[in-house]
Amino acid sequence: MAKLYSNPWKNKVGLASKVKYLIRNYFYKWLLGKYCKGCKTVLDVACGPGQFMKVADGMGFKAYGVDADERHKAKNVIIKDLWKLNSKHDVVFNSMIIEHMDDQEKFVRKMASLSNSIVITISTYLSRSFYNVPDHKKPVTKVSVMWMFRRNGFRSLLSVHIPFYKAVVVVSKKITDKDKDNESLLIKKGFW
Repeated sequence: MAKLYSNPWKNKVGLASKVKYLIRNYFYKWLLGKYCKGCKTVLDVACGPGQFMKVADGMGFKAYGVDADERHKAKNVIIKDLWKLNSKHDVVFNSMIIEHMDDQEKFVRKMASLSNSIVITISTYLSRSFYNVPDHKKPVTKVSVMWMFRRNGFRSLLSVHIPFYKAVVVVSKKITDKDKDNESLLIKKGFW
């Protein structure tokens, strides 16, 4: 496998960081295995060092990333402004990004436009430390993320709080003509 990422801080990582990295690997494998069956391509939005891409690649997906930071340039990473990206992928993954957006609805529309099937969103929720990150704009809840995706033709497959990360995880599936369940039918009729 080609090296997908580089980490300029890899020699300054302690035990706690290694444990969190390992836990995230298992969690990403579980998400991909449970919700992305039949999918072939994965896009990691604002991929950073590429942990999600590496897990997806190891599971047989064609994994790509997009990032604006030149330090993350790699074979499978597109260095580009997200708003100018027009490709389509089966799975679109974004982690800890939406809370940095002034217009969260616009961001969700962009994620929906890039996905053929599944969008996985992980975002920090309001906690004591939320505003310790200076560019955090607005926290989200699992319900707010779910409803924003509903407005864009996606139904929720998973919507949970993960207290360990102080985060919400929402897995959304694009509704197709094959979807006949009540939630999908209501969303098709415009009920969000």
